[in-house]
Amino acid sequence: MSINRQKNYAWFRMGFEIVLVALLGVALFSKPTERHINKASWHNQVVYFVPTDQKVAALTFDDGPDPRFTPTILNELDKLGVKATFFMIGKQMEEYPDIVQDVIKRGHAIGNHTYTHPHDIEADTRTQVITELEECEKVIEKMTGSRTYLFRPPRGLVDGTVFTVAEDEGYRTILWTVCADHHDAPTPQAMAIRVLHHMRPGGIILAHDGTFSSRWKDVEATPLIINELKEQGYRFVTVPELLDMAKEPPTQLADGRR
Repeated sequence: MSINRQKNYAWFRMGFEIVLVALLGVALFSKPTERHINKASWHNQVVYFVPTDQKVAALTFDDGPDPRFTPTILNELDKLGVKATFFMIGKQMEEYPDIVQDVIKRGHAIGNHTYTHPHDIEADTRTQVITELEECEKVIEKMTGSRTYLFRPPRGLVDGTVFTVAEDEGYRTILWTVCADHHDAPTPQAMAIRVLHHMRPGGIILAHDGTFSSRWKDVEATPLIINELKEQGYRFVTVPELLDMAKEPPTQLADGRR
């Protein structure tokens, strides 16, 4: 073999080894995930709305309980005779147990919204996701006397790992048909209009009762949304009640993540 051919071969071998090492590093250190491999097997099982012939809607609130907003929302719901579903953060529940008890006494449903509300649960390991769900569930069981089978991932982020963990833990993953909070809805009135625009029978509405000070808009939007939808002939049910009304498996329809 000539000297030039030997040099070329050496460079080729070195390049091949560098690529091989890089690929092995990705395989060893990247987060295990099913979302690129088995997406078709799980994404249609995430609940965005429930197909039904009945003109019903499920109003849901995320990120509470919060003393600034949850009690006022509860009072508004009572005035209008509406039951809602509250997806609660475990740490918030521990901090405000009296509000949790008030939600239960008034007949509303509670769902698991993780223990700490991680910013990007898709970036968490499987073990971390399990811990978030199980720690929140411990709080729910302690405060309510029973477990929930409803799970909503923070910020609506769900991949194959998150979905599979939730399913293994016995949960239905619940997202939404329309989110009232959105950059194109800066006022309570605009939030209500946005919900009306995207609503359909069996739809799930996302609002918030915690975290940011701007949630006062959700408080004011709540009666607007309820009254307008009632005028259109809708009645309100909890998410468990809505799931029981399905005439076929719940399917995908979302207005975009927040």
